[in-house]
Amino acid sequence: MAQGGTSQADISAICGVPIRSVQRIVAEPVPTREQVIAGEVQDAPRRGRPPKADAATIARIRAIFADEKNAHINATEVLRRAKGWGYAGGRSQMAVLVKSLRPVPRKDPLVLYDGLPGEYAQFDFGEVYIDFEKGGRRRVQFFAGRLKYSRLMHVVIVPDQCSETVVRSLIACLIVFGGAPKEWVFDNAKSMRVSAIGVKPVMLHRHLAQLVTEYNVIATFCAPRSGQQKATVERLVGFAKNSFFRQRSFIDAADLQVQLAAWLYESNHVRPCDGTGVIPAVRLEREKQWLDQRPVQGTPEEWAMAATATVTPMGTIRLLGASYSATDTKLGAPATIAVRKNHIDIDIRGERCTHVRADDTGGVHRLPIHRASMLAALHGHRRVTTFRRQCLLELGTSAEDFLEQLVHSEPCGRWEQPCQELFELLRDHGDASMTTAFSRCVQQRRFTVDAVRAALVAA
Repeated sequence: MAQGGTSQADISAICGVPIRSVQRIVAEPVPTREQVIAGEVQDAPRRGRPPKADAATIARIRAIFADEKNAHINATEVLRRAKGWGYAGGRSQMAVLVKSLRPVPRKDPLVLYDGLPGEYAQFDFGEVYIDFEKGGRRRVQFFAGRLKYSRLMHVVIVPDQCSETVVRSLIACLIVFGGAPKEWVFDNAKSMRVSAIGVKPVMLHRHLAQLVTEYNVIATFCAPRSGQQKATVERLVGFAKNSFFRQRSFIDAADLQVQLAAWLYESNHVRPCDGTGVIPAVRLEREKQWLDQRPVQGTPEEWAMAATATVTPMGTIRLLGASYSATDTKLGAPATIAVRKNHIDIDIRGERCTHVRADDTGGVHRLPIHRASMLAALHGHRRVTTFRRQCLLELGTSAEDFLEQLVHSEPCGRWEQPCQELFELLRDHGDASMTTAFSRCVQQRRFTVDAVRAALVAA
């Protein structure tokens, strides 16, 4: 066409090739007819940088990806290894090479299945941010549970996602279910399992292991990156977020609890489930015969976590960041402890006592009976007076502030007699009244025993 006088612009339009390609081809030597027929005309050599990887390097890269555990290795790591083989290329070239050599991951077909009555329950945590009308924006965490067969669900608002919260929230779900199904399915949270993901046998967190043993059930954990294994509860978490938490407005946390209870009742007892077309409470009837075989054994508040401790020389045991009086007759003995939601029960070779839980307070919490017993067991004036003062200090910051001023104001440091009188007031009026009286005296800047008596009378 060029030899016939056609312009390069017309050649570009007729042949549908860029003008620069026309210019390049016209400038090349014209092949003879014989060369064209013989196939001796070759394409122009490929332009750009030649590849840096030789056949040996490519073979080694293929060997890396042949191992399944290297399926997610990135190009930077392959480049680091290839440098040791003598590879001279850069990061961008290696990225292109890795992309071409990485095997295409095989996608297994998704298998959907329905649980049988009383077979599965699935549990998971969720969280959402809510703008309360009173209190502003807050993060709300919740624990969700659902029976796979009937789709009956329950949601518990929780303060955290620790192991104790897991078991107490799980019991709350079992109460709603009417019993425990055969198998419990969880995600791989650290508050549920202590062994590394992929390591067998799976080691449960001790609190969850205790509950699983008590109910004689199977605990199953989903494989990593396999959310479809707990799709029911995953949808429940998303359903709770999108159909309840994010759709309604709440005055405060109390209003949230009220609306949540109403929403759960409607979802379980009024509205048919989208997946089954049946109201979950109706479908639950078929599960009851199996759930009744593992009845709920107590309330979340009364369920006791098992713990142990040793009685210290001060007659106390240390537990969860606080000390509790135990006994003065069995120092050094092992103590068996039942940790409930609000109380702890201590058993030391048949000697029992109960304390109100005070986690992470750091102080010593003594029962009046233990104060009297310890005081009777002590010998020597100095030990007795020091113990009395220590019992007063254990009442808290207000008692410490009061005694600080009293001790420094007493002539010649004679604090024994005032502390004895204060200890007798403690014995007669109790911890709460004395703590209030000390706080009032500190506010009034009055640091005498008579001021404490007056505060007790005023109360």
